[in-house]
Formats: sequence, structure tokens, C-alpha cells
Amino acid sequence: MLNIAVPTGRMLEVCVPVLTQMGLPCKKLQSPGRALVITEKHCRYLLAKPMDVPAYVHYGAADLALAGSDVLMERRVPLVELADTGTGRCRLVIAGPDSIASRFAGIGSRLSGLRVATKYPVITDSFFNSRSIVMKIIHMHGSVELAPLLGISDCILDIVQSGETLRVNGLKVLQEVAHVSMRIVANQRFTQTNWKMISQMIDSLQPWKGRRYHDDKH
Repeated sequence: MLNIAVPTGRMLEVCVPVLTQMGLPCKKLQSPGRALVITEKHCRYLLAKPMDVPAYVHYGAADLALAGSDVLMERRVPLVELADTGTGRCRLVIAGPDSIASRFAGIGSRLSGLRVATKYPVITDSFFNSRSIVMKIIHMHGSVELAPLLGISDCILDIVQSGETLRVNGLKVLQEVAHVSMRIVANQRFTQTNWKMISQMIDSLQPWKGRRYHDDKH
């Protein structure tokens, strides 16, 4: 039985075509209902919150997983990143109102003391620390776009696709942090014992739209 962790929510819709192209049965995944474990032929899918997906793989509950690169950056769990699927593309950005745009146009010291609302505290801390900027992280789980509007923060660090939500809430992109896409990951032990099967699944994604990360060392 092949155990695969996949994220719930809108990202599940991104995962199904990728899994299908990899030759895996996933008809039931198209209408999962409230099920958290779905078995189809030789596969068992574990439906998890996006931020929990890396933990499923790391602790051995799942052999493989599909996870956004933003989640992998935030969780920092030691996994083998097999490939970039090229799907689910979006960006991690810093966004805020026009009133603070000038602070981002200057030198780093002008950003010291900034209050940043985000669902990505690890990424935020790493990004600003690498630039020697001291700021305050306000960790939120919901709609971070509200934080600047309510005076809770000066800006936000969040994921953005079309930018429409930012525009509606009077925010604009001030700085880009990273590009994001859906990645295929696995735990180290599974790659060591099943590399032939993994290679066949990854190669089935041709014509290749993404980037293959793992060298053929197995």
C-alpha cells in the first residue's frame, strides 16, 4: 500500500490532475466529502491541513506527499524534494498600504520596528533577519489582510495569486519574498528502498513542466 499525504482545501484540486498524470488512481479524491483517509486500489490518501502535510511524511505515516513550497519553507522538515510539479504557482510577498511604500524604497534600517502580520512566522523571521531588520511578527491564522486596516500591523507577509484580495483591501505588493509551486516530496527511507517506482511516477509527468530535484543515485 502506497501512502500519500495531500493537502485539503483548494490545493486538493491542484493535486488531483498531478496524481492522475503520475498514473495513480484518484477518482474518489475528486469528491472526498468529509473523509480524511481514502483508499483506492493500491493507494491510501491521507487528507491533511496543508501545514501538517510535511509532518505526515517526516514521521512515516505517508511515503510521499504533495506540498506547496511555502509550506516546506515554513515547516522546515527534512524531506527529500523529488520534483517541482509546476502547478499551484503563486508568490509570497510583503504587502501593505501606500502610506508605508516609501519605507521599502529606502535602506533596510528604515524598516526597523515594522509590525508584520503573517501566517508564516518562520519565513518572515528568516527574511527580515537575513537583512538585519528588527521587526515584530504578529502571527495570525485567518485573513491577514485585515491587520493593516485595523491598525494591528504595518504590513503583511502572505501568499498571493492574482492580487485581487490585496487590491480590494487597499494593499499593494511592496516586496517579493519567493515564488511558490506544488512540490512532490518523500521521506528519505522510502526513496532508498523504492527509487525505481518513484522514478517511474515522476517520469510519467512528462512533458516535464517542472524541475526534478533528486539525482538518480539509487
